[in-house]
Amino acid sequence: MKIVHVEDNAADADLLKEAFESIGITVYIRLFQDAKEALRSLELEQPENSSSTPDIIVLDLNLPKMDGRELLKRLKQNAQLKRIPVIILSTSNLDQDIAYCYENYANSYIVKPQRFVDYKRVAASVNEYWSSVVALPQSTFRGY
Repeated sequence: MKIVHVEDNAADADLLKEAFESIGITVYIRLFQDAKEALRSLELEQPENSSSTPDIIVLDLNLPKMDGRELLKRLKQNAQLKRIPVIILSTSNLDQDIAYCYENYANSYIVKPQRFVDYKRVAASVNEYWSSVVALPQSTFRGY
């Protein structure tokens, strides 16, 4: 699975990567610490033709320059990017943040776990759901 992870906290980014690795799941994670940089890169790739298009985007809300809420909104307004599932992974458990994300077409909202064992559970669930359970357009998962 190819993941774009938009996260400004390097420790949190490492936790997610290590969680996938620790349960034996091979993922290719491209990390962006800045939402503007992530958007620019994704827009330039022309997803319908690019083998580097992610299968999912994991997005933090509290980011510098452009926050995750704005990035989510822009991704879902972009005709080429809106099909890519976006999973919010945030420390916020505020109802207003959760509601905003779903109103702007987030595919899932996960509150960041406190313990590594819970990160592993999140990684396993994300992998199971997005690569085995749901049906997605052919162009979303390309294989390796």
